Amino acid sequence: MHKKLRHIILVICLCLLSDAHAQTPVTITGTATFAAGEEIRLLVYHDLLNGIAEVATTDIIDKHGRFTLKYNSTDIQLAQLAIRTSKAEFFIVPANSYHFTISVDTVLYKLVNPEKYGGFLQIENAKKDTDDLNFKINRFSSYFSRVNDEYAFRMIYGRDAGIFDTVRAIIGEHFDFQYNPTNFYQSYGYYTLGGIDMLQYNKKPLFLYQKYFDNDYILYNNPAYMSLFNQFYEGYLYYSPYIPKDLLNRTINENPDYPTLFNEAGRDPKLTNARLRELVIIKNLIEFLDNEEFDRGNVLKVLDYIRQNSSFEKHVELVNSKLNQIQQHDKALEEVTFLDEKGHKVRLKQYEGTPVYLHIFQTDCINCVREMMIINELQKKYEGRVQFVSLCIDPDKRTCQSFVKQYGKQFSWPILYFDEQYDWLAQQGVETLPEHIFFKADGTLLMRYPPAPETGLPEYLLLNFPEEKENNQNPLFQNRNKQ
Repeated sequence: MHKKLRHIILVICLCLLSDAHAQTPVTITGTATFAAGEEIRLLVYHDLLNGIAEVATTDIIDKHGRFTLKYNSTDIQLAQLAIRTSKAEFFIVPANSYHFTISVDTVLYKLVNPEKYGGFLQIENAKKDTDDLNFKINRFSSYFSRVNDEYAFRMIYGRDAGIFDTVRAIIGEHFDFQYNPTNFYQSYGYYTLGGIDMLQYNKKPLFLYQKYFDNDYILYNNPAYMSLFNQFYEGYLYYSPYIPKDLLNRTINENPDYPTLFNEAGRDPKLTNARLRELVIIKNLIEFLDNEEFDRGNVLKVLDYIRQNSSFEKHVELVNSKLNQIQQHDKALEEVTFLDEKGHKVRLKQYEGTPVYLHIFQTDCINCVREMMIINELQKKYEGRVQFVSLCIDPDKRTCQSFVKQYGKQFSWPILYFDEQYDWLAQQGVETLPEHIFFKADGTLLMRYPPAPETGLPEYLLLNFPEEKENNQNPLFQNRNKQ
C-alpha cells in the first residue's frame, strides 16, 4: 500500500477512535408506575455558572411504567430526571448504565411547583454499588447536611472559632477529602467543605483564593466548585479595591471595551490567572444586566464580544447559554407553541402587534377563575389595545377541554392549553397560581410580574393604555355640519 495512503487511513482511524471516546453512550432505564403515559425528560447541566439545564432526551413512559433514555456523555455531568415539574438530581458518568425505580408523593406531584413543598422525585438505583459516584456523593451529602444542621447557627452567629475545627474533625472521621482536581468525587467534597472556610475566613479573601482558586484548574462541571466560585466572586468587579468604578463606567457604559476591562482587571491579585479572570468578568457582567447603574445594551455588547473572541471554548459556551436564555425570555411570543380548543398549534407570535397579557391558570384554582371574570370586562374595554390570553396548565388536557367547552363561550378572549411545556414554565419561573406575564407589542417582555386583575391591573391599564383622543372639534360646529 502507498505510504501516503496508509498515513491517511491511520489518521481517519485515530479520529474515529477519538470521537468514540469523546461521545460515550449512557443508558438510563427504569419504572415510574405513577406516571404511565407521561413524558419523562433528561435535563443536563452544561452551564453551572448560570444554573441552566437543557433537555437532552425524552421518552414516553409506557402503560407498565417503563422508560428508556439514551444520552451520549463526554464528562461527568449533573443531570435531572423530570416528570411534569417534579425532578430529581443525579450524576451521569460516561459509559455507565442506570436503572431507577421512581416514586413520588402524588399529592405534591399535582402542584405547579412541588419542589417548594419538598415534592421531589424519589429515585432508587436497583444496583447498590458503593463505588458508584452517586452513592458516594449522596452518602457524603446526607452526612454533611446533618452536621451542618446541627452546627450551622453556631458557625454563622457564634464567636467561638473552635467550632469550625470541631465540624471539620467530625466530618474528617468519615471522609478524607484532599485537593485533587482530576478526581470528581474528591473535588466535590473538597469544595463543599470550602463553604465552612468561607464562613470562618470571610475577612481573609486572599487566603480563600490561594486555597481554592489559585491553580490551573477550573472545574466547570463540578457543582461544588462552581457553587463556591459563584459565592466567592459574586459582585467582585463592583467591590474590588483594585478595579475603579470609573474603569467599569468607561469600558461598559461609555464605550464597550472588553480588552481594556480585561487587562485592567488583571491588576487585582485574585484575578492574575487569565482564564479565571475572564470567567469572573463573565459572571459579573451577567449580574450587571439587572443593575440599573449599567447600560444593559452595552453589557450585552461586551458579552457578545467575549462570545466572538474568547480563547476559551467553555467561556464561549457559557456566554452562548446565557444569551440564548435571555433571547428565549425576551422572545417568548415567537418561540413557544400552545394548543387551541381544537388541538391546533398556536404561536403567541400571531398576536404580535398588540401587547399581550398572559393569564396562567388551572381549572381547579378558584382565584384563577375569579380573575377571568374581571378579565372579561377588561377585554371588552381594551379590545384592540391589549390582547388577553389565558393559558391552562392542567396536567390532564381533557380537563382543560371540558372547561373550555362548558365555560368558554362566556369569555371573549383565547383560552389555550400549554401542551405540557413544563420546561417553558420553569424558564418563566411559574411557581404559583394564578400567574401573569405581560408582553410588548413586538413580543418582547414588558413585565414578568405585572399587576394582577384583582390588585392593580385596571388602574395600570387605564394609565398606560388610554383611549385614543377624540377629535377636539367644537361640538356646536359638528352639529351644524350634520344639519
